[in-house]
Amino acid sequence: MDTTFIIKGIGFAALGIGLFVLVIYAVMRLWNWLVPSLFNGPKLRFVQALGLFLLARLLFGFGGFGHSRFNQGGPHGYGRYWHRSDWSRHHHVAPKAGKPEAHHLSGITHKPQRETALSN
Repeated sequence: MDTTFIIKGIGFAALGIGLFVLVIYAVMRLWNWLVPSLFNGPKLRFVQALGLFLLARLLFGFGGFGHSRFNQGGPHGYGRYWHRSDWSRHHHVAPKAGKPEAHHLSGITHKPQRETALSN
């Protein structure tokens, strides 16, 4: 193996561990700054902050590591169809009269409603 590859791997591992320790330290400092003064709660040690961080990640999710929930098109996974630029292209287009159009997501057909004049 190439020695630069090994050195880069060790450097990235050290950087990852360092960032992880920094995040745990930030959780500990924020907790110790806010909770005892606001709620009269206990102060945390580093190991307790690590446990709190891991518990929060288990309860609220580990994240997508490069995948953002905001880029996925919502909870149903419709992708880019519902983005504003796409919607503005299609919401002004009136369907052709009398011809049912197929809905592209669920296969449901939609027959356009006729406009009726309200008589008073």
